[in-house]
Amino acid sequence: MTYEGFRLKVSKYWRKGLAKERQKKLLGKDFTIISNNCWGGMIYESYNLPKNSPTVGLFFFAEDYIRFLKDLKGFVTAPLKFITPEDSKWKTRPELVNDKRFGHYPIGQLSTGGTIEIFFLHYHSEREAQEKWERRCNRINWNRLIVKFNDQNGATQETLDEFLLMPYDKIFFTCKEWERMTSDCFVISQPSSYKTITASHEPFGKSRYVDITEKINSLYK
Repeated sequence: MTYEGFRLKVSKYWRKGLAKERQKKLLGKDFTIISNNCWGGMIYESYNLPKNSPTVGLFFFAEDYIRFLKDLKGFVTAPLKFITPEDSKWKTRPELVNDKRFGHYPIGQLSTGGTIEIFFLHYHSEREAQEKWERRCNRINWNRLIVKFNDQNGATQETLDEFLLMPYDKIFFTCKEWERMTSDCFVISQPSSYKTITASHEPFGKSRYVDITEKINSLYK
């Protein structure tokens, strides 16, 4: 087992094992987290709550994610289509070329004038991905929304700058310093061999970096 795999197993144990106790500290339970990777789903698990977000068990490349956020309502109401791995515009990215899982999960496509791709990493079929995407899009609470981004999958200074200007309750995780960082940005310590933040290092609940419970509760104040 890899170091990251071990950390993910331990993280899952603590997320689910203390979820009910963590849930008691929430002021409300109907919030939506939009995330560029699986972090949102992990947060719902860490409070033992239904997944009120379509961005669960999947990931975006940074450029597409920023496009997605710029027209969030448009994209979540657009028809979801599927493409083959060979047709993905990101197929030559090292994150995919070096990942043996690529080609074994559905790849979705949404268009609203511009086109973005969604990598349904933890889904077994296009049917499953479509059913859960559409069901969870209908659960979005537009009045209690947290939007999360991180430094994975091609994030650049430009995509970070665009993200930080967006009119959402925001949070950004990274393993290094960037220019023009704000109070919404959190630098998380991890081994230097990892050049972008890993899933196992992204915080949940209350950590020494950020109190996610308090971030959620701020939506209800």
